[in-house]
Amino acid sequence: MIDPMAEILGSADPKRAEFQRRTVPGMALECHGAPMPALRRIAGEICRGDWRAFLSSEPRCEEEVVLRALVIAGADMGSGERLRRTEAFLPEVTDWAVCDTLCGGWRIDGAEGRDALWRMCESLIGSGDGFRMRVAAVMMLCHFLDDAHIDGVLSMLSEAGHPEYYFRMGSAWALSSAYVRYPEKTEAALFSGRLDPWIRNKAVQKIRESYRVSGADKERLRERNRLMRAPRPS
Repeated sequence: MIDPMAEILGSADPKRAEFQRRTVPGMALECHGAPMPALRRIAGEICRGDWRAFLSSEPRCEEEVVLRALVIAGADMGSGERLRRTEAFLPEVTDWAVCDTLCGGWRIDGAEGRDALWRMCESLIGSGDGFRMRVAAVMMLCHFLDDAHIDGVLSMLSEAGHPEYYFRMGSAWALSSAYVRYPEKTEAALFSGRLDPWIRNKAVQKIRESYRVSGADKERLRERNRLMRAPRPS
């Protein structure tokens, strides 16, 4: 198997590391500034080798945490093992970059795997832990904005509340993406009165920044949001 740390250090960029430390609060370990394309290449090499041995070792830097997310999300394993490894990995998800890497790459194997992931999202959104709730929101954004799940997604996001900034941002991101695909249902959820006002306000802002939403729809949402006297997002 390749030496992940040697590969990371070979791609290290001190300026990138400094930028990442500023833009990704919550990193628990040192960051070397290896770019994501290099990390995806390294993760691919790990997945072609003894990836279970890699996952059994302790991460030594932020990049190795990202590699663990990529390997758990994409290595060749059954849905049950992927789910177990994901749940065991959750304490290491302390920043938005690791969260979004894990969720975006999570490989679903058939209907059984999809159902199991959905049940995990239901559990995490009600966990009361800000980053676990963000994992649920971003998983729903990445994998469940479809006819079979949109009502459940909107219901869970409307009822979930937590002061953690990155959960709120993930929820707003998911809602703004849901609006593009299901505008009528999402608009009803946004203005149902159940949604955290901060999340609603930020979701409307994101929708109004989208190139995939008409000017008339943006203006209607702006006016409805104004009438609800939502606070402006910081």
